Amino acid sequence: MIDQYVSVKRCGETAVVTIDNPPVNALHPDVADAIARAAGEVEKDRSYRSMILTGLGKCFVAGGDIRYFTSIDRAGAARMALRVQAMQEKLFSLRVPVIAALNGHALGGGLELMLACDFAIAEEHIKIGVTEVQLGLIPGAGGTQMLFSALPSGTAKRMLFTGDRITAEEAQRTGLVDSVCPSGSVVEAALEVAERINKAGPLAVEAAKRSANHRLRHSLDEGHRREVDIFSALFDTDDHREGITAFLEGRAPEYQGR
Repeated sequence: MIDQYVSVKRCGETAVVTIDNPPVNALHPDVADAIARAAGEVEKDRSYRSMILTGLGKCFVAGGDIRYFTSIDRAGAARMALRVQAMQEKLFSLRVPVIAALNGHALGGGLELMLACDFAIAEEHIKIGVTEVQLGLIPGAGGTQMLFSALPSGTAKRMLFTGDRITAEEAQRTGLVDSVCPSGSVVEAALEVAERINKAGPLAVEAAKRSANHRLRHSLDEGHRREVDIFSALFDTDDHREGITAFLEGRAPEYQGR
């Protein structure tokens, strides 16, 4: 699938979705819609077991489209933010894990987009930040909410209040990104992780994502109850039986997603 702003390339059982909105991959709402459409294609195609989201050029996403901001009022800003949030919700709830492969800077809306993914790998040269206060704004696509799931509250507030840009190394140290790789190698690094995901039971991976995401939005007690429901349901699947049989027979499992 190739869109004006987004392309989708198949790499085995992984969809590599690349944002291409030069010069800095600004997150215009039309770009958000294109990402949502790509995610929808991945959701429907059961042969995909993972997705990588990356950018083309020097930025992953350098923030919202500032020129577009000059053309909208309060009501338009709300509509724009809701369109971006809808796209991010698709990534968050997507059937398969989504890896943010940060080829370049992730600023403002770029950081929010990264947070909507399941985890992130960053190239060593990049900078990350919620920079909206430097424009007299705050994040509008979930940044003031999602950041607190990724960082200690003090660190999250410092970033929100200052608009500071941090290095990939600091982002890894704080847990904002999962790992750092040499410049120019992030898609390759993400594909290596995706391949390990793809070898696991696909229904189990989907279930693990549902259960983990439920915990992010509910209490621990409710999360425990939901986990039991999801866990026990897997005992009705062919994949579970194949995984157990393969383990006992000392061979690699052949999962069918059933």
